Amino acid sequence: MSDVKSKFPFFTTNPDIIYFDNASTTQKPQVVIDAINDYFSKYCANAGRGIYTTANKVTRKIEEVREKVKTFINANLADEIVFTSGTTASLNTIAYSWGLHNLQDEDEVLVCFEDHDSNVLPWIFLKETLAVFGKKINVVPFKNTSAGDASTDDILSKVTVKTRIIALTHIHNVYGMETDVLELKKQLPDKILLSLDAAQSISHIPVNVQELGIDFLSFSGHKMFASTGIGVLWINKRIHNQIHPFLVGGGTEKKLPFLLEGGTHNISGIISLGSAIDFINEFGLDTVQQKMLDLSQYLLAQLKKLEKVEFLPGIAFSKCALGYGIVSFNISGISSNEVGFILNENNIYVRTGSHCTGDGNKINDSVRVSMHVYNTKEEIDKLLSIVKTIT
Repeated sequence: MSDVKSKFPFFTTNPDIIYFDNASTTQKPQVVIDAINDYFSKYCANAGRGIYTTANKVTRKIEEVREKVKTFINANLADEIVFTSGTTASLNTIAYSWGLHNLQDEDEVLVCFEDHDSNVLPWIFLKETLAVFGKKINVVPFKNTSAGDASTDDILSKVTVKTRIIALTHIHNVYGMETDVLELKKQLPDKILLSLDAAQSISHIPVNVQELGIDFLSFSGHKMFASTGIGVLWINKRIHNQIHPFLVGGGTEKKLPFLLEGGTHNISGIISLGSAIDFINEFGLDTVQQKMLDLSQYLLAQLKKLEKVEFLPGIAFSKCALGYGIVSFNISGISSNEVGFILNENNIYVRTGSHCTGDGNKINDSVRVSMHVYNTKEEIDKLLSIVKTIT
């Protein structure tokens, strides 16, 4: 891990930049860039559209990556892996390929309005769409705990005989806290489906779909060192008979995954995803998880020494030493955008604002520091030296 930054051309080109916006997107290692370039320069063709050599090679490559994803998330079958354009597309696909066809009058969908818009708005829009045709479904909000993770107690208090699906976030994109999916699953009737947004967890901690006991998993490639425009929707085999086509076109078939993969794949994106998985596997998610814990706790400890720093829910309010690379805070008397501007002037890139949360009025604007494998304590020290001049 000591020389990991050297594997990313962005930092070679921009040696003075400290990049702390990894929850938004990660930088790309050279091996991923090379894999994309190889496709376009050496064997560019469409998949499943020809019998010639390069077309067959591309088709094989896509299925090889599907197998890699299956192993990466410990899925049972490769046909549970659907390629999409990202987490947002995956979450919308759940609403329209499952929800549109399976939700009946007065059925309930549980969501948290403090989660990312992509985990909330598809169900709101589906509710509005069904209302046009005279069908009423209810989108029921549940709360987070004061520490910032989904409240199992509140979710269970909202569950009724009409509850059909619960939309969860694995690691929160602002609070940086992990939902205890296993504990919740143990207390729910088996008929209630669980949809898990793993956009922030997929490259920070091991994600095991069989162990979690969920039904849908959604994530994006660009948050795990792959290119933009590629994502995954994992669908548990047990509910494949409940899934209907969405965005039909060339290549659409009656069975998953091709039922949901009409049209030309984002081939270069899929190839980049396979290369990114190989890159992560070189050092392992356990190593990443430990580094994120160390960096998060170090940043938290130093920020706590500053009187004017005010924390959003997250690891600052946890009774345990946790850390998944995300710490969000404000500085009393100065807006988050002003802080971001000052940090930018010093070549430190952070995210400011409400971070696409489903309840922007409740979550105040904040400075979000989000880290990954190439970040260091020395970079945190540089950030802190600037924050101290503000406070």
